[in-house]
Amino acid sequence: MIYLESYSNFTNKGVLIPIGGAESKGDSLEANESILSEIVKSSKFGTKSNIIIIPTASSYQNEIDSEYSDSFKKLGCGSIKTLFINSKDQVDSESNLGLLEGSNIVMFSGGDQSRISECFLGTKFLEGLKNKYLTEHFVIAGTSAGAMCMSENMITGGKDKAKSRSGLCLVPELIIDSHFTERLRHSRLSDAICKYPNRIGLGLSENTAVVIKGKKFRVIGTGTATILTPSIVGELTQGDIEHKVLYPGDISRF
Repeated sequence: MIYLESYSNFTNKGVLIPIGGAESKGDSLEANESILSEIVKSSKFGTKSNIIIIPTASSYQNEIDSEYSDSFKKLGCGSIKTLFINSKDQVDSESNLGLLEGSNIVMFSGGDQSRISECFLGTKFLEGLKNKYLTEHFVIAGTSAGAMCMSENMITGGKDKAKSRSGLCLVPELIIDSHFTERLRHSRLSDAICKYPNRIGLGLSENTAVVIKGKKFRVIGTGTATILTPSIVGELTQGDIEHKVLYPGDISRF
């Protein structure tokens, strides 16, 4: 069940921030009101945070590097590194593991979420990422593919029927879908919940994110977050899926 709760009850451990894609980086909104600003504010180190950008999902990694580096610099951040990882054998380098150990924020870009899982599953880097998230005040953010890969049962494609594979399992309770309202993905996410009825669906509109701490989350951005849950126990059809639409500022738990 999803219900509104006081945001003050959130824990002090790690923070997950999945974003629905196409987030403003200060063009149409003031930079300090953007989702990227919320990512920085979610770290107790603020603009002094050590930030890692991971554009593995994208085919345009140099552009991603430039875009996000410039955007975080606009916010006053000075320590920004980009890891250009395109295969599993590149992940666990001494340099990458050292940068992860000293980082406070990791940001996964959009693109193809399967590229992320193919590279990072079964690595020391992913093990270290999860450990920091569980034990430290550490922020993991991701947009579009970078948000969808946070699920255990990760959607990889499909229009009305969801295709899926193993994701990074950062938040196994949720199956996350991005560009949700803009690309009419309600049927796809409903189908995923029918296949995995012990999960909760989270559909994120563009320029919309949720800040997850523990089992609770707050909606930020300009669009909506749609929660899909089974209404019955047992074999499901899409007619058995309930949905709840949340708006920026809403605070809920799962």
